[in-house]
Amino acid sequence: MSRSTLQAEELKRLITHHQIRDSVINTGLDAETREKILRRARVVGHEVYYYKKTDRLMSLAGQAILQADSNGTDLPSGCVWWADSLVQARGRIGRSWWAPKGGLYLCLALYPSLLTENWSFYNLGVGVAIAQVLREGGISAKIRWINDVLIKGRKIAGILTEAVRAPNSGQTYLLFGIGINANMETFPEDLALATSLSITTGKHWHTKELAAQILARIGWIFGLVHQWESDCLNTEPGYLPQNPVIRDWNLLSDTMGRRVIYGLNAELNPEFEALAQGIAPGGSLILTLDNGEEVRVNSGEIRYTET
Repeated sequence: MSRSTLQAEELKRLITHHQIRDSVINTGLDAETREKILRRARVVGHEVYYYKKTDRLMSLAGQAILQADSNGTDLPSGCVWWADSLVQARGRIGRSWWAPKGGLYLCLALYPSLLTENWSFYNLGVGVAIAQVLREGGISAKIRWINDVLIKGRKIAGILTEAVRAPNSGQTYLLFGIGINANMETFPEDLALATSLSITTGKHWHTKELAAQILARIGWIFGLVHQWESDCLNTEPGYLPQNPVIRDWNLLSDTMGRRVIYGLNAELNPEFEALAQGIAPGGSLILTLDNGEEVRVNSGEIRYTET
């Protein structure tokens, strides 16, 4: 068995361990509900592919989807790609993404089974999962909409979401690319507002263990939002249960009440300034313009006008 296979199998084992742990510690749910959520959570980590160094993980995931489709099959939901370092990595709108050794780089491929109008909660949920795990590790992580994870205003993790449609089956997959600054000690000049876990804590972080905790938590949160959707479909209008992703995102975010610059590329092409009010029931960010007009946005990015 190759080192890559050994690493992948070890991560799968750790993901399963933390999935069970997340189920046990959620004592506020009855046993039947916990078991339903756990079954959903176990989709994440269905298969793991490990690389010491490779090209962009989301490209590898997209190729796997298309290859399976050309063979007349479907890529199983929940497959994970993991690397120690990346070359030619890309962030939003084609930005170059610095991804040296010392970081944690993941891609999760998911076949979405939520109603289409609820897909945004997957995206929000990934940011929630990362922030929760870091806070449980003693890091004061916060979320900047949509799902940038910050420590004292400095970026520690970023998430990129892409959709890939298999041409023959017509199935759409969501790919979540995750980059976490784990053990970097210095950054390039153009990343002056970034930081790492090792800089913040003064200690080395074990990326395999961190990956397992985050992937397990992502699965648990996805399970929670599926349970929420099911409860909504079986509940009378006016008595809908609270959305767990919006609830936890609000608890972890430092965006509400902040004056922000919004744009598809907020740094190079800002579109307007506004006051961030919160997350709408459908998952969009509510912004109030200076003239009092309310705007809701589902994509793009924001930057704070003040740190």
